[in-house]
Amino acid sequence: THRAMSPSVPARGRSRQGAVAPSKASPQRRHSARGRSSATRAFVDANVVAQVAELEGGIQSFYLGTLLTILGGAGFIVVRQVLIRRELDDQAKKMGERIRAGNASAEDYFEMGSILLRKKVFTQAVRNLQMAATNWDGDEQDLALVHNALGFGYSNTDKLDLAVAEFKKSVALQPGYVTAWNNLGEAYEKKKEMKDAIACYEESLVLSPNNPVATERLEEIKMRMKRRGQL
Repeated sequence: THRAMSPSVPARGRSRQGAVAPSKASPQRRHSARGRSSATRAFVDANVVAQVAELEGGIQSFYLGTLLTILGGAGFIVVRQVLIRRELDDQAKKMGERIRAGNASAEDYFEMGSILLRKKVFTQAVRNLQMAATNWDGDEQDLALVHNALGFGYSNTDKLDLAVAEFKKSVALQPGYVTAWNNLGEAYEKKKEMKDAIACYEESLVLSPNNPVATERLEEIKMRMKRRGQL
């Protein structure tokens, strides 16, 4: 049987390969090395923490800046809407006083109706615009504006047949009135009469080829009708 040979012990101060073995460091030197290592790690950790803090601070600043920009923009819009609303209220008050005094002309009723349309008080707007259309004694092309506004009021109170009738009167008085053609097309859309809507939008584009409202609505209607196999 073979017995395992225990390795021979190298001579003191030598490694097995004959190189000089490192001698044991003194306790003071080991303590000093550990201190330098700890100090180095602490310095590196401090730098990492500083870099992370700087990065987080930059991100927080970015988000804070973005938030302030959004809030600033929203605040501007709100303030602008408040100012517009206040201006409309002042105009409506002055015009209402004139109408109640019995001194209102057809143009005054039209202006009052237009103000109420912008305030989205559609029922009262329609009432004033009806008075304007009934009592109009001015230019017929201006009367087209009254009929268009009255049609818009009817459309927003779901009286679509009356809206179509008013828009037709408008374009009859002023055939080049692009807005009225667009509104007539929209009224036909609401009535689900898509072919008539297409005809109105196409007429609008003949008058104004770069008209974005008619372009967008026409494309959407035709796409919808193609999917349904109706075109």
